[in-house]
Amino acid sequence: MPEVTWTHAHLEFFLSRVPPSISNALDVGCGRGIIGSLLKIYREPNRIVGLDMFEPYLDFCKKLGVYTEVIKHDLSIAPLPFRDNEFDLSVAFEVIEHLRKEDGIGLLRELERISRTVIVSTPNRYFDQSTYEGNPYQKHLSRWTTRDFKKRGYSVFGVGGLMVFGHEIKNVSYALGRFTIPLPYISGTIMGVYSKQR
Repeated sequence: MPEVTWTHAHLEFFLSRVPPSISNALDVGCGRGIIGSLLKIYREPNRIVGLDMFEPYLDFCKKLGVYTEVIKHDLSIAPLPFRDNEFDLSVAFEVIEHLRKEDGIGLLRELERISRTVIVSTPNRYFDQSTYEGNPYQKHLSRWTTRDFKKRGYSVFGVGGLMVFGHEIKNVSYALGRFTIPLPYISGTIMGVYSKQR
């Protein structure tokens, strides 16, 4: 059984941005199924697809039973194997920073093509990270900013701890994190939300 080493501090805010009624969803970089589980519990879509590159995560998600489909796909390769507007929602939590910038832009373009709503989260700063849980794809390869998402038409929110001079101060940053929601520039983590006009 894996140790709990971290989880997302902003899951409640994430759920507040998920449309109240969705029939299907795509979880990109599904990992151990945290996002898929939340969607199944709180939105009950008929179809949830998990997409990842790391075989042990996919095996775990198959056993978990949250996803109706689990697909292995290299996220740096476009196009994604889905039709235009196939999903009501696509989510990429803490994924895009593990791709080279040009591949990340390609992933965003694909998510915008196949989804009515896209929600992406990423650190608001670059820091070295190599393998994690034996996963070679966990290496950080790019940095993303509020501006990167705004120029693509995303609404951007601060969903991490307060950054002071580019660093989060452990307990203080966490306690003041809620104040960064409307001020993503000073947050340790940012969330971009893209919605197509219906």
